[in-house]
Parts: sequence; C-alpha cells; structure tokens
Amino acid sequence: MYDLVVVGGGPSGAICARRAALRGLNVAVFDKATFPRRKLCGGAVSPRVREILDFDIHSALEREIGVAVVYSPHGQRIVGVLPGVRGFMVRRERFDHILLEKAREAGAEVFEGVRVVGVEQLRSGIRVLGEGDSFNARFVVGADGVNSVVARAVGLRRGWKPDYVGLCIAADVKLPPDIVESVTMDPETGQPAIELYLGAVKGGYGWLFPKRDEVSIGVGAKMSSKADLRNLWHRFTTDLEQTKGLKLDLSGRSAFRVPLGPPDGRLTRRRCIMVGDAAGLVSPVTGEGIYYALMSGIIAADVVAEAVKRRNSLHVAEYDCRIADEVIGELRVLRWLSNLIYRSKDNMERACSLAAEDPVARRLAMEFLIGLRPARAVRWELIKRLARHYPLRSLRILVS
Repeated sequence: MYDLVVVGGGPSGAICARRAALRGLNVAVFDKATFPRRKLCGGAVSPRVREILDFDIHSALEREIGVAVVYSPHGQRIVGVLPGVRGFMVRRERFDHILLEKAREAGAEVFEGVRVVGVEQLRSGIRVLGEGDSFNARFVVGADGVNSVVARAVGLRRGWKPDYVGLCIAADVKLPPDIVESVTMDPETGQPAIELYLGAVKGGYGWLFPKRDEVSIGVGAKMSSKADLRNLWHRFTTDLEQTKGLKLDLSGRSAFRVPLGPPDGRLTRRRCIMVGDAAGLVSPVTGEGIYYALMSGIIAADVVAEAVKRRNSLHVAEYDCRIADEVIGELRVLRWLSNLIYRSKDNMERACSLAAEDPVARRLAMEFLIGLRPARAVRWELIKRLARHYPLRSLRILVS
C-alpha cells in the first residue's frame, strides 16, 4: 500500500509527489499521458514561482518578460513595467516534464500512460482504479485538472457553475526567433512584451505571448458570457495577421476549459485532497494557475505527511484551512476585480483609461495581478487611490 497516490502529473501533482517523497512517504503518480506531452497553454508564469521552487528550472525558460502591454476595447495602449520584476515564459511540455522528473528523482514512482477511471473509499484507505489494475493508498491527491475524475468519484464536485469556468481557443505558432521579437517588441521599452487585448471577446480577453521560437495566441471568456468564441477567435487572429503583417499557421489550434477561482466548497473528503486546476485554484482575472497549482501541491504534501505521521486521516481537513488562508483569500479578491472589469466593455475601457493616466494606480494594479504583495492590502490601496483622485469615474466602474 502506498502512503500517497497522486492522480495527475502536471505541476500540482508533480510538486506534491516530490515534496511528499522527500518527506519520506511512499508515493506513486499516475497520468494518462506520456511525458513530455503537448499542453496548450499561454505559458506566462509569475515571478513568485521561482521563489517557491527549491531547484533550478532555467532549462524550462523560453524567455524572460518584464513588460506587459494591455489594449482597451477601443484600442488604447497601456504599458506596464515594474522595475526589477520579471516573469517568464515556458513551454508546458518542457516545464511539466522537468517537474515530473524531479518527483521521480525524489523517489516517487511515476506511472505514465495509465488512465485513472475511479476512486473508491475503503475502510482504512483509498483504492485508485486504473484501466486494467487498481492501487491502494492511505491518501489520494486529485491533480487531474478541470475534468477531474477524482473530484467526481469522491463527491466533491459534479460540475462547474458557468461563472466559474472559462472556455479558451488557442494555438502555439512557430516563428523564427527574430520575428517573435519584432512582432512583440514594445517601442517604449525596447523589450518584447506580453500583449493582452481586453474586450477581444465578450467577458474575457485575447492574448499574444512571445516564447523563444513561437508565439502563443488565444482568446478566452467565462462560459457564462455565452460568447461566440469560434467567430471571435477568427476575428481576433485575422486582426493580428493584419496589424502584425504575419501569415499565421493556426492548424494546431484547440479548445479547452479553465476553472476560474475561487472554489466555493471544501477541497477535502476523508482521505482525499484536491489541488491545482482540479480544485479550481486559478486566477479569474488572467486564467493563470501555475503558481496556485504549485502552492496547493506543496501544502497538500505537507498535510498528508503529517497525517501519515500522526496516523490520523482526519488531519486532511487542515488542508482546507491552509488553502483558505494562503490561496483562496487572494482568489476572492481577484474574483471581485474580475467581476468589475469583465462586466462590460465600458468598464474595461474605464479601467484602462484610469491605468493609462495614473502611474501609481497602474503600478498597484500590476502588483495586484501578479501577487507581489498581499491582495487585500493592494486592493484597499488601489481603491483609496482611485476614490481620492477619480471619485466619479471610479463610482461608474463600481455601479455600472
């Protein structure tokens, strides 16, 4: 019997397995894919990811990024720079593979190409059902994404509310490195930038992210917006081709769902813990989830290790407490911001106009979005700044 079975070998599952193995647990990881596997994703990673990893990920980095350019629905251009703060771009197939190999090096058994189809609660453990075999464990961590089998099997979730899941269409497009730099170059700073197009889709945004020899292009919106995403994708990519002077090979495009936090219920059930996308731990503003995936995986590993040490399965409830304190509080603040910004194109335009005019508000907004300081503190600073200097315009955003 394993101490811990992790279902899903993405960032949350891999980091959980590695940390649990380093703490002396007998760990197994199961994933339906064989790594490295294709994973369509924008690939923009917050600077704080490096702070929580205790190993080098330099080989996974495609490009460092220090500039973000946001376009309002009417085309106003806002350049965001935080001196000395740099995020980075990754290819998920390489990044995820490195994390999974780190789990293997730490002593976790990794089973690739094994699809988990169910989970059964036993009197003194958990049975994980794979195609053709089963495995017993004291605890299980569900790291199996937005369509989590584990969450459904243990009764934690049967589906997502429309306002808490997004639909995206995206493609990674190969380009020569010099073309990648030229089409994403910000003339004000002389650096390649990530580009966000607010209002490119109803209730969401479009993006253009530079990697080393490819760009990530996509559009995404809440399911509740009922946006005609296919036609909006065609319009967005056509506009990009015209404005950038490119002919894009979009044959690799794909649609996928992304949960939008925060989760509205418990993330544990007896001997089971949910992490990452499977738990709904994703920013509802940007759709970024890698930082929250890693944080939740680390917390889950520590809670399970303590539960095994104490021989007390009830200790898994500690995970809900820690996640509420360290992750969900931030996601609730981001949900508040998301509801304001994505309520209408008029609100997007108002927010962009204020950010363009006020460098302090712009800095606070960037700190807010990438988590450089506690979200609640930055939110109140931002509210006070806008209320003091732009009371009527701020009020329109709040009540429109």
